[in-house]
Amino acid sequence: MKQKGHRLMLLDQYDVVLTAGFCFMFLLSPFALYWSTFTTLPESSKLKIGLEIVGGVSLTTIGLLVAFYHWIPFFKNKRDIRLVLQYILSHNFYETVRRKDGRGEKIKLPPVYVKKLDYATISVTVEMSGKLMRELDKIPSDLEKLFFADFKEKNDFREHRLFSKHAYTQFIFSDNKEAQRLPIAELRYDKKKGIRLMDGEYWDFIHAPHLLVAGGTGGGKTIFLLALLKVLATFSLLEICDPKKSDLSVLDHFKVFQGHVYSEIEDIMTCLQDAVGFMDDRYRQMGLNSEHPDDVKIGNNYQSYGLLPKFILIDEWTAFVASLDIRKASLVDDLMAQLILKGRQAGVFLIVAMQRPDAEYLSANLRDNMMARLSLGKLSKSGYRMIFGEDYEDKNYLYIKSKIGRGYAALDGGMPSEFFSPLIPFETGFSFEEIFIQMKPLFSNGKKKEQVRKAPLEQGRTLSELANIFQLSATTLTRVCQYLNDVGYHFTGQAGSYNQADQAQLAKVIAWKNAHPKENWKRAAQTVQNKETEDTNVREN
Repeated sequence: MKQKGHRLMLLDQYDVVLTAGFCFMFLLSPFALYWSTFTTLPESSKLKIGLEIVGGVSLTTIGLLVAFYHWIPFFKNKRDIRLVLQYILSHNFYETVRRKDGRGEKIKLPPVYVKKLDYATISVTVEMSGKLMRELDKIPSDLEKLFFADFKEKNDFREHRLFSKHAYTQFIFSDNKEAQRLPIAELRYDKKKGIRLMDGEYWDFIHAPHLLVAGGTGGGKTIFLLALLKVLATFSLLEICDPKKSDLSVLDHFKVFQGHVYSEIEDIMTCLQDAVGFMDDRYRQMGLNSEHPDDVKIGNNYQSYGLLPKFILIDEWTAFVASLDIRKASLVDDLMAQLILKGRQAGVFLIVAMQRPDAEYLSANLRDNMMARLSLGKLSKSGYRMIFGEDYEDKNYLYIKSKIGRGYAALDGGMPSEFFSPLIPFETGFSFEEIFIQMKPLFSNGKKKEQVRKAPLEQGRTLSELANIFQLSATTLTRVCQYLNDVGYHFTGQAGSYNQADQAQLAKVIAWKNAHPKENWKRAAQTVQNKETEDTNVREN
């Protein structure tokens, strides 16, 4: 009984009347002590005093009823019990049996139990018997609408009694999910559970790798991504792609993200290629190939070797794919397939955001292997089916226009449930810009930039080796080299190799950019090269 809760009874539909009657009689009872005195009063006084007493007791009873059903959990639960009872009666999910005395028939309710599990969760448990057993599939959808709640999960269990065995199905609903909404300050990373997105809900990216985010204009998608980046930047390697050159592209102005933000199509493709190369290097480093058979241990992943996770966030995926020709689209599809299918063990994870997860732009095979799904704002019925799958297309997806940042999430790849993105106190002056300015630079390969840059410059390093030394992506370093070429610097190393002079010039550009975080790489290359030219002219004169 403790697991199932309160069993429905016909008297439950009269709980308000019964509670009111009890309160009225209880409040009126003290006046019974003065009944003998009251009967001796004149008739006019009796009427006046009687009306005053009844009126006062009635008003007090109404006040108590309001207080009981508003604040006391026992009475608040009665409302849910009454709703379920009305549902059973209105759908004729009961049987009629003849009374023992033969005077007509009476209603026999099926064994249905209602329990408030916590402040935001309610369960309805049904015994597998009678008419209701044949209508089980309808219950989740119907009760979602009835409670204006969100169906979370279904559990089956059984009870053994002395001479019988009973089977039950329990439906669990969340009827106050907004109470689990977190302020942005409480978003954090937990090494055991993952990224905390709501109170009690985490994205465990190791067991549910790769996140797909869908949301239309005004749904709060960009704000959610910024909040997520705030957490990711504290513990992971991070690359950010924004092909529409909108909100996320400006993040390159903040030191914490410099060199890790891409807006040009070619740069984004190179970023994905670098990510695949990074992943393959990880596997070699972890010894998960034939070259290091002694290091192979079943169940090992990147964490076992003290490596950091790496996230590649791509916003506006639809706009990116739409701008690709057939050859490039095929290459991108192949790169994404490798990252999605192989990235988890190496610690490489994708976050793909788009307005609508159409198969035209994200194949069903790739979408199905992105285990965490999240929608914000309003989607069409087909949109919900695409992001959460056909198994949940009949779910009652509610839309509340006034709730920005509300949607649905299946962070573990299972049933979608109501989701609220973090509360952002913009009205009190909160600014993502101020947060990002204060954050430390990103980690790379497990070391801070300032520590790694002390590595000596050696003769004849490749671009990939320099990228590791300077802690920049190969894409960014390629752009810096191109900018230096454009302003007149001639690399003197052999093809594919950079000598000490080239490395020194690159180091100057990177140092100038770090000292002027609001400037871009092109300006950095131009300024350094102009100064070199001026110094050369001065020495010649």
